[in-house]
Amino acid sequence: MNPLKTLFILSAICLPALSVAQNKPDTIRLHSLPEVLSQAVKNNPTQAVYQQQLKQAALNYKASKGFIYPNASAGFTSTDNLHLSVTPVPGILIGQPGTTFYAQFGKKYNYSTGITLSQSIVDWTAVMQAKIAANNIRLSEAQRESFVQDLKEQVSRLYFSALVAKNALKINAVDKNLADSIVALTRQRLKEGTTDLLSVNQATINSNNILQNAAQSQQLYDQSVENLKILLGEKPVNELELVEGLNVDTLTTSLPGDVGADKSLLPYQQQALVSELQSRSQRAAAYPKLSATMYLGGQQFRDDFGLSLDNNRWNAYRYIGVNLTVPIFTGFTNANKYKSALVQHDIANLQYQNARQQSEINDKLLLKNYADYLQALKASKNSFKLYGDNLRLNQQKYQEGVINMDTYLRAFQDYLNAENLYLNNLSQLLSVRATLISRQ
Repeated sequence: MNPLKTLFILSAICLPALSVAQNKPDTIRLHSLPEVLSQAVKNNPTQAVYQQQLKQAALNYKASKGFIYPNASAGFTSTDNLHLSVTPVPGILIGQPGTTFYAQFGKKYNYSTGITLSQSIVDWTAVMQAKIAANNIRLSEAQRESFVQDLKEQVSRLYFSALVAKNALKINAVDKNLADSIVALTRQRLKEGTTDLLSVNQATINSNNILQNAAQSQQLYDQSVENLKILLGEKPVNELELVEGLNVDTLTTSLPGDVGADKSLLPYQQQALVSELQSRSQRAAAYPKLSATMYLGGQQFRDDFGLSLDNNRWNAYRYIGVNLTVPIFTGFTNANKYKSALVQHDIANLQYQNARQQSEINDKLLLKNYADYLQALKASKNSFKLYGDNLRLNQQKYQEGVINMDTYLRAFQDYLNAENLYLNNLSQLLSVRATLISRQ
């Protein structure tokens, strides 16, 4: 066979298989919440934005310290004096007393080139701007820490929601088997003439309700997992699998300690510090500024158009100057800007104080809610277990003919209501627990 033809056939066979293998989604197994939180902090896409903001703030700080170093610039100037100025000169200087001679000084074409060095000696405004830039770095860091706290809370809630949904699906599977057995039993009794169609319909409705609950649990699980995928920075094609199960006994026996520091307050605190520095910077606008300037260059004067690079044609031109600027009156601009900066500082302080007080109140409420939900969960868990025991006892009684179908169906409905209440209390407790975990 032709080698090229053989290669073409093999490529046609292997390439589709290779493409399928490359597009096959990876299954990411999540073993515990600490592992998930660590992955979220490391790989969350928004983290890259905060890293860039920190980098930008650091570069702005370096730029603000430029006043410490001297500035150097090179320049070249060419002037064509279209008409030289005239200066009246007494005629006695040229041997003509009593007359006035109008003389022109200078050359038609002037060239100058050199280097200008300038150095700021005293500039309190620039000093304060550098301090503001340094605090902006800490502000960016505070905003990042606040984001990480919110990220941990979101990830924990989604992780717990997935665990609750996973646990609910297991319960739904058991309920479905039990409901299907009831439906089969009522249909058999209907054939035997010992029950009516109403009981069969009610048993079927209970089975359908369990299917509906299972579909809602599956939807909650899928939604939680897909949102986790976004926060973890996973690829859309990858699949997440929760390995860990939900141990309710551990939740009902462990109580949290004190709530950790609320990092969402850090940006408010840092903004108050920045606003104080801004008011001081605005006040520094009224302070004197002192700077020095040095010029090192040369000049060339010509009557005809042209430029010579010969050193003999250039005349040295150098000077050193000191500049002192003292603001006297600026039309009340600086004064009003300073007052505005003080008001902004007061606003920042008020926002920080309000946020801190609200955080303290929320922290107390958080611990109270956790204790309340924990008690509710314990009670609903015990009730759910007892309703399950009663349901099995009623099933036996119904099979033995001690009770009728209506009594058995009511027991089943009570069991389903207890199940929903238990799962709802579990979700509420884990939502509060997610907030506590984010503060650790």
